[in-house]
Amino acid sequence: MATSTSGKRTTPLIWPVEVKTPPGARPPAAPRAPQPKRTHGRLARVLRRALLTLLVFVVILSIGAAALLWSWSRTTTNYPAAHFNSGLNAVWLEHTWSGSPHTNAEYDRLADALKARQITFIFAHVGPLDSNGTIPQDRAPYAQRFAAAMHERLPTLRILAWIGQNEAASGNAPEEVVALDNPSVRTHIALTAARFVKVNGFDGVHYDIEPIVNNDARFLDLLDETRKALPAAAMISIAGQKWAPNARIADWAHQAGRADAWWTSYYYSRVAAFVDQIAVMAYNTAMPNAAAYSLLVKQQTQNILAAARSVSRPPQILLGIPTYPGNDRWYHDSAENMASGLAGIAAGLNSDSETSPFAGVAIYRFALTSDDAWNTYNKVWLGQ
Repeated sequence: MATSTSGKRTTPLIWPVEVKTPPGARPPAAPRAPQPKRTHGRLARVLRRALLTLLVFVVILSIGAAALLWSWSRTTTNYPAAHFNSGLNAVWLEHTWSGSPHTNAEYDRLADALKARQITFIFAHVGPLDSNGTIPQDRAPYAQRFAAAMHERLPTLRILAWIGQNEAASGNAPEEVVALDNPSVRTHIALTAARFVKVNGFDGVHYDIEPIVNNDARFLDLLDETRKALPAAAMISIAGQKWAPNARIADWAHQAGRADAWWTSYYYSRVAAFVDQIAVMAYNTAMPNAAAYSLLVKQQTQNILAAARSVSRPPQILLGIPTYPGNDRWYHDSAENMASGLAGIAAGLNSDSETSPFAGVAIYRFALTSDDAWNTYNKVWLGQ
């Protein structure tokens, strides 16, 4: 047994020793058996904290989304759509009118329908361009007769030769596209446009060449060459692409849907300086429902008008509305239609006290528009 220098024990006892408790003192409590660790309780606390954090995040995200949605959807005025109609509306018209013969009675019915719907501009299809930039004479053999017949019936009607084709950026085969980076092709397109104005009596040209990708300088060259080839009074109208908030999104959207394109405000302002009119193709957006499509059209309306106002001589802006049937990846007629399109345009025009250079709406396309869609147009847009 070991002891310290003071004589006290330094090693544990190996036998029991009775511990005497002083009088009146409470005996010491028996030692508690060790308790197992509460792992389940700790896990529950961690899960509760995680769920609470997630709930807070969802609430904050919902508030932010609601605020953003309110910001996107709010308007400064609440005029009905018909308030913004000035009778400067347009339709894309099928090839049959320039490609096939028609009777006087048929011209009469068409003129009556256009007048009743307050249509001032018609984009009359005269045939797709060949890859060299030309349109053979026999592709639109009745173009001159059509233009004369409609001018006779509606002297104030502006008849524009709808000239279109896929551009090389679509990725289609070379014989199925026009390559605007080829100077010879651009020259032929400009001369083709001039032929329909000078020879066939059209009031101008409406280019629908797709896709024109964002910041395409060669398209601007084509517009410049066309202006030089046309008479001074002739109109240059184009089918404009959808608006994108920046170039990165515009490029991504084009890659996602190869046959489509989106333009930034910058490029819209560049194009606007070369033309008299832009009919915005505000469709094929992949929006899943009417409310989402109307909200997108509202944003398109606001931002494109603002971009067009930035040039010294702004062109007319027409907002395109789809009325054709279909249901695929990029287009759902239950979402994109006459009613939702007009609602979005009206919301966009109600969002700013300055609505110039808005002119009207453009219907795509005439023969595919149902009676129900025309009834909606008459009621909502014409206020009848």
